[in-house]
Amino acid sequence: MEEINVILNNKPVKAREGMSVLELARENGYTIPTLCHDPRLEPFSSCFLCVVEIEGMKGLQPSCSTRVKEGMVIVTDNAKIRKARRTVLELMLSNHFADCMAPCRQNCPAGVDVQGYISLIEKGLYSEAIALIKEVNPLPAICGRVCVRPCELACRRNLLGEGAPVGIDYLKRFAADRDLASCDHYRPPVAPATGKKVAVIGGGPGGLSCAYFLQQKGHQCDIYEAAPQPGGWLRYGIPEYRLPNDVLDHEISTITELGVQIFCNRKLGEDLTYETLQEEYDAVILTIGSQKGTLVGCEGEDALNVFPGIEFLRNMEMTGQRVDLRGKTVAVVGGGNTAMDCCRTSVRCGADKVYVIYRRTEKEMPANPIEVHESKLEGVEYLFLTNPKKINKNEKGEVQSVTCLKMKLGEPDASGRRRPLPVEGSEFDIPVDYILAAIGQKTDVAFLDEVNRVAPVPLKIDRWGNIEADPQTLQTNIPSVFAAGDGVTGPATIIEAIAQAGKASRSCHQFLTGEPVEPAGEEFISRKENFRPLVPEDLAGKYMKHLRNEMPTLSPDRRMNFKEVELGYPDEKVAADEASRCLECGCYAYFSCDLKKYATEYGATQKAYGGEFREYEVDFSHPFIEIDNNKCILCARCVRICHEVAGADALGLINRGFDTLVVPSMGGSLNDTLCESCGLCVSTCPTGAITENKPFKPGPVKTETYTIICPYCSVGCTLDVHHRGGFVIGVEGGEGQANPEGNICRYGRFGYPYMNDPERITTPLLRRGNEWKPLGFSEAFRLIAEKVKEHAPEKTALMGGARLSNEEQYLIQKLGRAGVGTPHTGSYHYLGTPPETGGLVWGTTPFEELKNAGKIYLIGSELNRDHPVVGFMVNQEKVLHNKPVIQCTKRENSSMTHKVYRQYRIHSYLHFLRALNYMILDKGLENRLFLGDRCAGMETYRRELFKQDFNALLEKSGFQKKEDLEAFVDEYIKEQHAVVIGSENELSPAACMELKNLTLLTGKFGKTGSGLILLNEKNNSQGLFDMGLHPELLPGNVAENDSGHLKRILEKWNVKDIPRRNGTDTREVFMKGGFRNMLVFGEDPVGCAADPGKIKKQLGQLAFLVVQDYTLTETARMAHLVLPASLPYETGGSYTSAGHRIQEFPRYRDPVSGMDNVAQLLELMKEFGLDALRDAEEVKSEWMSLLPAKEEQKISLIFAREDNARDFRYGVDAVTKNFEDRFTLLDKNHVF
Repeated sequence: MEEINVILNNKPVKAREGMSVLELARENGYTIPTLCHDPRLEPFSSCFLCVVEIEGMKGLQPSCSTRVKEGMVIVTDNAKIRKARRTVLELMLSNHFADCMAPCRQNCPAGVDVQGYISLIEKGLYSEAIALIKEVNPLPAICGRVCVRPCELACRRNLLGEGAPVGIDYLKRFAADRDLASCDHYRPPVAPATGKKVAVIGGGPGGLSCAYFLQQKGHQCDIYEAAPQPGGWLRYGIPEYRLPNDVLDHEISTITELGVQIFCNRKLGEDLTYETLQEEYDAVILTIGSQKGTLVGCEGEDALNVFPGIEFLRNMEMTGQRVDLRGKTVAVVGGGNTAMDCCRTSVRCGADKVYVIYRRTEKEMPANPIEVHESKLEGVEYLFLTNPKKINKNEKGEVQSVTCLKMKLGEPDASGRRRPLPVEGSEFDIPVDYILAAIGQKTDVAFLDEVNRVAPVPLKIDRWGNIEADPQTLQTNIPSVFAAGDGVTGPATIIEAIAQAGKASRSCHQFLTGEPVEPAGEEFISRKENFRPLVPEDLAGKYMKHLRNEMPTLSPDRRMNFKEVELGYPDEKVAADEASRCLECGCYAYFSCDLKKYATEYGATQKAYGGEFREYEVDFSHPFIEIDNNKCILCARCVRICHEVAGADALGLINRGFDTLVVPSMGGSLNDTLCESCGLCVSTCPTGAITENKPFKPGPVKTETYTIICPYCSVGCTLDVHHRGGFVIGVEGGEGQANPEGNICRYGRFGYPYMNDPERITTPLLRRGNEWKPLGFSEAFRLIAEKVKEHAPEKTALMGGARLSNEEQYLIQKLGRAGVGTPHTGSYHYLGTPPETGGLVWGTTPFEELKNAGKIYLIGSELNRDHPVVGFMVNQEKVLHNKPVIQCTKRENSSMTHKVYRQYRIHSYLHFLRALNYMILDKGLENRLFLGDRCAGMETYRRELFKQDFNALLEKSGFQKKEDLEAFVDEYIKEQHAVVIGSENELSPAACMELKNLTLLTGKFGKTGSGLILLNEKNNSQGLFDMGLHPELLPGNVAENDSGHLKRILEKWNVKDIPRRNGTDTREVFMKGGFRNMLVFGEDPVGCAADPGKIKKQLGQLAFLVVQDYTLTETARMAHLVLPASLPYETGGSYTSAGHRIQEFPRYRDPVSGMDNVAQLLELMKEFGLDALRDAEEVKSEWMSLLPAKEEQKISLIFAREDNARDFRYGVDAVTKNFEDRFTLLDKNHVF
């Protein structure tokens, strides 16, 4: 291809003729944002986000559709371009009535991902939930008990009239307690030591959090705490009945285990000098809290027994002595959580009567409503709209009573609450013995002189007496000193202190690493409330009523102590049920949305262009795909990929201008269209407008990825399996050998539920009557060996599935032949199939050759149903290059009807193909030169074929006229580039052989843009032949009577001989009940049988049946012993896909059973006296060494015997069957 010269961003570069500007820029490392572009599709130029400046052209040009030309001068980024892109984004966002982030998270000062961790709790992934929380909040067990829960205030369950939001903190506590109680609680990774040291002054929530975050960065953090024990307000301000000290200590230990050191009884300005800190530390963070109490603020507050509430609480914890209030009356002044702690503690100290005096109504109280409710249960009396005016003393100077005023509410004040105003003449006295003031706190900065004595500049204090720090970075006016928490803001909440710690630690890390101390960039967040407030009517009728699971508590009569009142959710079932109440308000595409990414990058805002906007109902009607037009940006990628790639045309654009939207092509539900549920629309959507309709709460959460080969059909697509903690969240297409564009079908994308099956077998199970008894692996293997050895070797058969790796299949046949000593090793999938079937794929056409084809013939291949990814390739050639696609099918309702140029209805594939080949030979139309050079067995084939009655073949084929067959033959032979595609899902082994014979006779086999693509039913069907897991084949796909190859095997295995069949047929022996033992690996012959009763009968006659599978399949339920199968990513291995392409992937994760399939087979081989290989890698080396050397051999034409009726379906795989059953059940409208 000719090269041309281009100037790109002032640099001369070479370009290929026909390239787009976008392709050129990306190839040279320049990023251009796009929203409507997908490399799988033709350019569309609808979003105009990818605009660039090209010298000599008027205005900005879309880079995706502009082709480079000689001498072109291109600029991809400047102020003009950025302004244009921002405008494009803001116009889109002005009609984007959607939430990027759930309101609960938005309302959390620390930004805890509430929706994410609730989704993990729903799945039982408690440590994963804690890991997510601890990204921004290291104290989940504490906050789960005492947080003020701003997240719950924002919960949209509040709009449903159920009386309570989701129990967010209850769930956090449940997960945290489970994690702390586990033997392997979550511990974040810690970076290598940087050599930097940080002194954190104050061991409260802010200080603990700062140390937690910075220690992970590799900086040594030392906390200096003035009190005898760490915790600050958590220990000395919150009573144990709300926050037990053992919980506090346990959570603190998760911070010190990272290397954080805590030094208690060290107070800055007394036991600790700032000079020492300067000498020993690189930075200081002040997290001193705001714990200096205030009094009531009225006449007589100097009376004895009037205390600041926080001192009352702190002194009891400091001394360990409870104040004796028996027979006393206590008045608590205030309405916050400290007031609640004071009044409830007074009850526990024996007070006869406890009042709470509050100047507003209960509605305006800042205290947690649950705390108010619990205090009332404990006997606390509330005096609302009441304010102390004067404290009256007795002769000893002790408080005797308090004179109060009644109040009324006026206009709102700065806090938004209505201002309380006194009611004239409403004074009244209340006799009291103690008054606890819980109306405010101050910051103690007594250390200030000590700091300023040696600091280069005086540390600044604001007018309220708090430390002054930059509100964005929390750096003070002394560069190496940072501050966070109540000492900066004044009295606030625990979660606000933690949030400030996150900000301060980030800035401190920047300082320590020499980076500029700058605030984090602002993330774009779309909010529905940017358009209008949500009201109850918005949610009415959309969600089922689901009342909150209330927190179990100690009964009021058992609370006269400091035992924890709230007991926590009792079990996982309650927690999961509460988690299910989450409405999932945030967008599933939060981490992947391109619109959000570019809006953040270009500083776009949602309110730049006000005015009209559209609202749509979300369409959940499709079982696998949901459509939310509120998030749609009209890029039309979904519409185009459905047409250009899938060929289903299930989506379309309707209306014009501002009213345009994407809808299913029939105007109703996607179920009413020709949608194939491939999910390509999901894969291409740049926002969250089209997403997977998942059967669980998807989060969204960040995931890790296993890259595997699809375990369904033989195309061999690469899958990226996204998981969190082993739970599979979703699957996307990887760019693999078979699917370089990342396209996958419904099997790969939606067929992963078996990976999360809660019924997974995790240990060997021995059947005792109707019950299963767990066994250890050693005991299970020993039992298998004992039972097998009770009968003659040939009375045992070993069957392995086509879903298994080459390594597993190889070991099964080796175990059978060399260990057990039986010739009967095979698979139900190919039971009775001639061994020649295993050679059909040799020399078949690679998928890439479809691009060079002139015509494509589908003979016995329902690609939409069985191998959709190959169907995508065919459809692209049809749509983009106008190539005719011709189909021959037995099906009346073929899934391919709307995708083909011409369709022939036939009755029998085998007879149709034999009629074709008969006519070709009879008319002398065969390619004699090709046959002479490349083929063998021609005369034998001709002789056997001509024994057939042509008219009978024609009649059985379903072709009504000989002339039609002649026309078909003539067209096919004349097309120099004809690719034929067949599938064993539709074709019998004999028909597959005749299909290959067709391409051989016409000389089209193995030529450029021509030949045969033959697809198998399962991902490693070919491996069964190559590994010798067939009664008539040895490893290497070599006939069992090949003496030379047999000698190599005996030497490799170090055995004298292996058994032969001596004419016996494994299928016949099985059907006649000739076996006494059977070991079945990865197959479900009962569940997948065409006649389950017949198979049950045969298996029921066995003395001992062993099944290895993921769950108790229909066959496993009949077994005497069941072994737990490991999942593909728990096993790894190699697989042989269509076209004889061998692909492999590693073992990513330890199996839940503790032993993967290969390890189980290796251990089982030891029980039979074999020198076992050590691991899967050695197994692979062994089978590869037994592959025959590649030689230029002639291809045989084979006239195969007519087949038995198919005994099994679904590739004899319960995974395939279960997905097909689920798909059929959910997607009833589609005839697949």
